[in-house]
Amino acid sequence: MLLALGSVLLHGLEQYLRTQSSLLMNERGAIIAFNNALSAQAWGTTLRWQPAKEWQCKTYQSAGLRACVRSLPDAEVLLAAQGLADNQPLTLWRWGTMEASLTFSSHGWIDSCPLSEAALCKLP
Repeated sequence: MLLALGSVLLHGLEQYLRTQSSLLMNERGAIIAFNNALSAQAWGTTLRWQPAKEWQCKTYQSAGLRACVRSLPDAEVLLAAQGLADNQPLTLWRWGTMEASLTFSSHGWIDSCPLSEAALCKLP
């Protein structure tokens, strides 16, 4: 009887740990995607960009980073940054201005594309 009860408890514990392991791996993947996107954004702010109305992208292949910039009216620009090592890359957005030189907002990143039309947010 004690052996059967112990076996049932061990089986329940195994199922619980298997579920928790899956959740942990999902959380780990989300943290890696976020950090890769932050790295891509930091790299993208250091590049020299020319104003263009269409998305222009640069890729740092060995690090798995991609940054894209698009010029908007009123001398504004939008930076989209992705870490390419992820199955579904997370995109972070950041506003900037193009005057004498390109400067990005010190307020950090935006989770979703701030443009009103979804088609404008599609990266090449």
